[in-house]
Amino acid sequence: SISIQNRIPEQLKSPPMFPAELAVVFSNLLTNAIKACRKNGCVRAKGRQRPDGATLLLLENTGARVSLKDSEKWFLPFKSTTVESDPTLGQGMGMGLPIVRNILEEYGATVSFVKPSGEFTTAVEIIFT
Repeated sequence: SISIQNRIPEQLKSPPMFPAELAVVFSNLLTNAIKACRKNGCVRAKGRQRPDGATLLLLENTGARVSLKDSEKWFLPFKSTTVESDPTLGQGMGMGLPIVRNILEEYGATVSFVKPSGEFTTAVEIIFT
C-alpha cells in the first residue's frame, strides 16, 4: 500500500484561486506521485508561509526519480512521467503537468521539480507569491 502524509498546516493561507482549479492542480500532482510510487511507496505534502508572505507547497514521493536537469520536459504537452500503466489510474497522456503549470501561471504562481528531502526521490514545488 502507499502511505500518504498530509503535513500542510490547517492555518496555512489558502492560495488565491478558484477551488475547482486548485482541485485540478492537487489531483493531478497527487495522481502522478501515486503512479510513480507503485507498491509500498510514500507521498508527502507539506506547506508553509514564507517570511515574504508567499505560500510554498511541496509534494514529494518515493517513486521513480525525475532528473532535475531534464525536468522541464515534463511540462511539455504529451510528455508523460508515468513509467508503467497503473490498473486504476491508467497511463496518462502527458497533459497533466502542462495544465497544472498553465493554471498556476494564471495566478502568478510557479511550479517546478526541486531536490527532494530525506528518503524521497522526487519533489514538486509550487510557490504562490
